[in-house]
Amino acid sequence: MKKRDEEQIQLLHPEGKQGAKILKRRYDAIRMAILDEVAASGEISFIDLTERAPKRLSHFDGKTTWYITAVKLDLEARGELERFERDGRQQIRRI
Repeated sequence: MKKRDEEQIQLLHPEGKQGAKILKRRYDAIRMAILDEVAASGEISFIDLTERAPKRLSHFDGKTTWYITAVKLDLEARGELERFERDGRQQIRRI
């Protein structure tokens, strides 16, 4: 399959803003990396997530922090993750 023909997914945003479209294969890989990190920690700070999740991605061709942020917001909008604050830091957990 040529790259231009690859399936894409429209990202959602928890505040209803227009999200980007990204390749579904990237979305799936990043989604699993995020959910695996959250599952391993129960709760994780956003900073820790952006440091740890890329280690779960092999051969990723893109700016991982941007993708992790965008997919995390999408997962919040879809009701899979919840964002909250603790000690002035953004934390994330499964709903």
